[in-house]
Amino acid sequence: MKKQDVPVLYDIALRAFQPDYEKYGVYPPLLKTEKKRFLPPLIFGKVILADDKEIGGAFVVPLRKKGEIGAIFIDPDHQKKGYGRQIMLAIEKQYPKVKRWKLDTPSENFHLHHFYESLGYKKTGEIKDPRSEMIGFVYEKTI
Repeated sequence: MKKQDVPVLYDIALRAFQPDYEKYGVYPPLLKTEKKRFLPPLIFGKVILADDKEIGGAFVVPLRKKGEIGAIFIDPDHQKKGYGRQIMLAIEKQYPKVKRWKLDTPSENFHLHHFYESLGYKKTGEIKDPRSEMIGFVYEKTI
């Protein structure tokens, strides 16, 4: 992800996370809405393309043998077309030294629970967002 990618990807992320915002009243912490930018500089941003068009992004933190998926977002017009699965598998392939992946997702997003479980992730805990009181499920996968 380059600096010039941020405005387009930021708008895609807002649309992708809009249902969660409507339900919980907050966007994921990586979206800084007051400045229209993404938060952490330590996370590697990836651009997701389909037919040479930006359709989403991913934020990944690979730390030696452990990695965290900070967020994956796909434009709602391109969801449910298999891109999420391709992205998750591509991330694992790109970081072969990472043997344990971690991510979190809202506790009430049953579709995502099923999606991550179908990729071999297992629920390992719960977290509470102090801004919204939203409960999130923590998922991990060992490769």
